[in-house]
Amino acid sequence: MKGRIIDCSLKVLAAFGFRKFTMDRVAADLQISKRTIYLHFSSKDELLETCLEEWLHRKRLLVRTGGNLIDDLCMLRAAIRTLDLPRIMRCCRELRQCSAPVHRFLLARLFDYAEACGAQAELDVNTGYLCRTVSQQTVCAVVSDLLIRLFCSDDVRPLLRGYSFSPDILVVFTRGLCTIKGRAYLDQRLKTLS
Repeated sequence: MKGRIIDCSLKVLAAFGFRKFTMDRVAADLQISKRTIYLHFSSKDELLETCLEEWLHRKRLLVRTGGNLIDDLCMLRAAIRTLDLPRIMRCCRELRQCSAPVHRFLLARLFDYAEACGAQAELDVNTGYLCRTVSQQTVCAVVSDLLIRLFCSDDVRPLLRGYSFSPDILVVFTRGLCTIKGRAYLDQRLKTLS
């Protein structure tokens, strides 16, 4: 039942957005009582957080590969390329306005992922893929800034005149971190993912 509630909630969100998302609408679509939903989720925010986590998983966003930083950033780029970026920004703005706790949850997920990338960078310096000058803080800062621009800052867009977000910035950033060995590996991964 929990999976059905999540699937239905994702469909309701896709159709109506965060503003018009209600537990009543989900219950009606599933032909169950609202009480049944509350047996599985203690609040609307908990359901929305679960839906957000499921959506991120299905889109393969913020997913660690278990490999190295190059693999993680290539996967992030590939996932971002599949998104309707203007729609994502509108949804995030709506989420921020409609549910501050769930928006904070999203921000926490973004920063957790950026911190994990930073920690992975420290490990990858020893593999010879990344330059010795690469720091955990730099990787964390750049990845978190990129994710914030992607998910949370469409109100900044008018100030950037002509700027349009491109996931290819991840390739430029990653290439700048790499040694010659790392660049060869990056080029191989990009060919594989194309």
